[in-house]
Amino acid sequence: MFRDRLKKRLKRALGREAPAPAPAPVVKPAPQPVVQPPVVEASDSAPLLKVVEAPVEEAPVEEAPVEEAPAPAGFSFAALAAQAATGDLGDARHADQSGTDIEAYRERARVNGREVDLASEGRNVAADGVEFIGPVDNESSRAAASGEVLAIDQEECISCGTCVEQTEDVFFLGEDDKQGEEIKAEVLKQEGPMDLIQDAIDACPVTCIHWLDGQELEEHHSHGGFEGK
Repeated sequence: MFRDRLKKRLKRALGREAPAPAPAPVVKPAPQPVVQPPVVEASDSAPLLKVVEAPVEEAPVEEAPVEEAPAPAGFSFAALAAQAATGDLGDARHADQSGTDIEAYRERARVNGREVDLASEGRNVAADGVEFIGPVDNESSRAAASGEVLAIDQEECISCGTCVEQTEDVFFLGEDDKQGEEIKAEVLKQEGPMDLIQDAIDACPVTCIHWLDGQELEEHHSHGGFEGK
């Protein structure tokens, strides 16, 4: 009890107790207004905008020019055809260009609109092992390589001249004599353009042009250029 009184006296001497500091007020942030995006409504006066992607233009692809095989030097189909039409062909080469070099074969194929696989000049061997003569593989070039003889059966020939129209370098048809004897087509030689020889065989209306074994030749067969019989 004495202590309590002593404490009270000391407190009076020192002054009143300092009041406890008031707690700092809590300040809450003011609420921010929520901004809504504007609503755009379509109308006749203000239609909604549409994004249209521009088409992508592709650069044009240029095709490489196709090189045509050059015609043999000094040769002109147009000039020779004009001469043939007027009957003034004379000793000029026939308009079919009866050459046997690979360029002549290539040019004839181009003019006739044919697509053919050409081999080399001379003797060749086909994929099936059969030999053929010249750049083109056909029945005539195979027959020539096997030693058969090109012949015309003059008993069957009707003198139509179809074979000469294909190549007069190999076939010949003269004029009828004054006594009215009909002249038949003949074979001039065994060598020649095998594409045109085959064309003549295929075009003959009476199929009188044949490749024959030498032993099959008869007197009525024209087989110029063959010396074996």
